[in-house]
Amino acid sequence: MTGLFGTLGTATRGMNANQNALQTSGHNIANINTDGYSRQRVHMQTEQPYKMTGVGMIGMGVKTAGVDRIVDNFIRTQTRDAYSKYQFFNQKAEALGQLEQFMNEPSKTGIINSLSVMNDSWAKLSSNPELATSKTLVVENSNSFTDMINQTTTQINQLKNEVIDNIEKSALDFNEKLKELEILNNQIYDLASQNTVPNDLLDTRDSLLKDLSGLAEVTAEFDMYGRVSSLKIGDKTGTEVLTLDSRKEISVVTGGTDPSNTISLGGKAQEKVTIGGALPLGTIVIADTSTNPAGYQNVTVNQGQIGGYKEAAKEIDASLKEITKFAQVVADTINTAYKAESGADFFTFDANGKMAVNQSLRDNPSTLVAGKKDATGVVQPGDGSLAHDIGQLFGKKDADNMTFADRYNSIVTKNGISKQQADNTANAQLTVLNQLEYKNESISGVNINEEVSDVMRFSQAFQANARVIQTISEMLDTLINRTGV
Repeated sequence: MTGLFGTLGTATRGMNANQNALQTSGHNIANINTDGYSRQRVHMQTEQPYKMTGVGMIGMGVKTAGVDRIVDNFIRTQTRDAYSKYQFFNQKAEALGQLEQFMNEPSKTGIINSLSVMNDSWAKLSSNPELATSKTLVVENSNSFTDMINQTTTQINQLKNEVIDNIEKSALDFNEKLKELEILNNQIYDLASQNTVPNDLLDTRDSLLKDLSGLAEVTAEFDMYGRVSSLKIGDKTGTEVLTLDSRKEISVVTGGTDPSNTISLGGKAQEKVTIGGALPLGTIVIADTSTNPAGYQNVTVNQGQIGGYKEAAKEIDASLKEITKFAQVVADTINTAYKAESGADFFTFDANGKMAVNQSLRDNPSTLVAGKKDATGVVQPGDGSLAHDIGQLFGKKDADNMTFADRYNSIVTKNGISKQQADNTANAQLTVLNQLEYKNESISGVNINEEVSDVMRFSQAFQANARVIQTISEMLDTLINRTGV
């Protein structure tokens, strides 16, 4: 349509388009501090022109073709991957840092110092084998050493249990966010199927995917509506936990022994289920409760908080076993020498693996044997040769070419190196993550100066179109009311 009414329609469309643009700029400004928000732009297109015979194509103005969400999906995928890796090393470093504190080395109150004090007391006993105080010192210093070993192993066991609890909580969090994503999929479809682009819902989707990647590495695929059509833990060959038709919960092996056949279903601590097999603590599975015991599918998690906690639990368990072996080596070495002359062990272990000085020696330190039997099978007064030989054992290298101190230092050093590597990698990954987030912000973030400039630009365009309408109105008034008979 041409003529005054055609021009009126052109101006009206111009007002509507610029009003939509103003609304969108206002929406951007309102959400400038909203985490995960992506700025939006109204996409304007020229209206289909009108062909006038003898004249040609007459322009019909502008139309709003849609509201675009300004994002770079490649950068967002990279950001999720970097975030997952950062959380892995960060949580691993945090757990190993606590282990480092429990080992408490180097320190005047650590196990190495206690080992040295125990060694000195044997050496002093060899010089004063009949002195009751020297015997008491050996027993008491040895008892302090065992207390320190037991306290350290207890703390490390508690740390391991805390790490397993954190895996359980992270799995529960993962499942809750997965449920939110399933609901969001339906909301996205409801709007997208009505030819409406659900920009704000897509922002929420991306935020949920980032949160999920912080818990475990995930790979997402999207359908034409913007829904997550497939979500896998790991890469494209990983375990699928969400489709458009189904959702699977992850569960955690949390039984009291390692390996265990008890899981926390869906990460819920109060819902314990027995599975048909034994798996290491902290293992992630998808359980099938239709059978009794429940079937399961192993899920590999190598990144995110869950992956970091799992890796930390593995290293904590290895350190615990090495400390237990260290204590056993010390006990066996001293017991072998002491029992040959006294007929009894110096150190004992209870049913729970707790190390202690023989109860009879603790009750009566004066019965401690310091010398060796002679040809008649009697230890002569003043003989401190056994105490001397036991003192020498502390500096003697074993079959692994290590002294007692070397063996424990090796355990501490391994953990220290692993902790340092995790710290360094976490810091490096944080740098990468910050760069990606900065790049994402430069693309999708709201620039207040740009938005204010747009408000002015669209406002002026709106006013100009309004002026055209006012002019057409005056022309129509002249045409209708001031012309004719």
